Amino acid sequence: MKSAYNSTSEADHTSLASSSCCHQHEHHHETCQHHSEVTDDGHNAACEHHHADVSPTPISWLTRTVVLLLFLGSGYYLWLQWPAMLMTSIKWQRDINGQLSDLLYDAQQNITAAYSLAGLSFLYGIFHSLGPGHGKMIVTTYLATNPAKIKASLIMTVVSAFVQAVVAITLVSILLVFFKSSMRQVNDAADQFISYSFMAMLLLGVIVIYRSLKQAWQLRSAQRHHHHDHGDDCGCGHKHFANADEINNATSLREYMVIVFSIGIRPCTGAILVLLFANMVGLYWLGVISAILMAVGTALTTSGIALLTLSGKKIVSRYLATNQRQRTMTSIIVKLIGGILLVLLGLLLLNGHSYGMSPVL
Repeated sequence: MKSAYNSTSEADHTSLASSSCCHQHEHHHETCQHHSEVTDDGHNAACEHHHADVSPTPISWLTRTVVLLLFLGSGYYLWLQWPAMLMTSIKWQRDINGQLSDLLYDAQQNITAAYSLAGLSFLYGIFHSLGPGHGKMIVTTYLATNPAKIKASLIMTVVSAFVQAVVAITLVSILLVFFKSSMRQVNDAADQFISYSFMAMLLLGVIVIYRSLKQAWQLRSAQRHHHHDHGDDCGCGHKHFANADEINNATSLREYMVIVFSIGIRPCTGAILVLLFANMVGLYWLGVISAILMAVGTALTTSGIALLTLSGKKIVSRYLATNQRQRTMTSIIVKLIGGILLVLLGLLLLNGHSYGMSPVL
């Protein structure tokens, strides 16, 4: 009987403790909601402690460290292999350009060679996009360090690829038809457009840096406005931290337009060469078709790169931040780093371009 009595007492005590905990839980949220402006440090500590108890188990620091080290190691390996990749890409493009010119000469005698030219032009666009280039730098750096939607990113990459082809076709057509320019003059004009694209890349970096600093200041001002320090899901009725996507939606379209301009204003080198050779053999229309097919291949590859970048960023961010506050702060810091990288890359490309490397390989 004594054992049964003790068991009953313990059960009643557990029930009362659970009821008391629930009552305290409800009272805690009511207090947090009605007296958020006059809460003291002790109440804040209790509020944070309570939410820490009910929050999901965070990802271990070991897992975060491993993911971050893998990410940094991959970037360092890519940095070491960059010179070799660049030289291999230049050599490969020269070989393909020679094959494209040969097919244009063959098409002058046998129009069926145009089918081979079309297929090679499409493949040129695909594999050319896999090599190093300022367009890939802009896309990967921006998407990896800025909140972006998949649909908007794909539209941006496709539009940029076709703008490159349109710029090449328009530039060569105007210079050849209206000004009767030589190949050297076309090359000089394309070289000038490339300088404009690097300047636009610098401008994009400056815009990203300005926006990230502005968002950091706004977040700090919001924290000063709210003197209490409750959790993300506190029932006090205030929104303590803006969503990482919300703070970027206001002017994302402006940045997308700068990205399209900075990529598209640089005419496709392969398209320029094909157009010049096509004009020499009297098949300029075939050169236009070839340039468009190059843009299709380029759009396909850059879209794949954009998807891989967004997927990788989602995986990494999942391990680096566990709550809304960390996600917001991490988004701002990473965006600032991305803007600095764009400025540095723009300066590097602009400085390297001053050595006089021909845009027509």
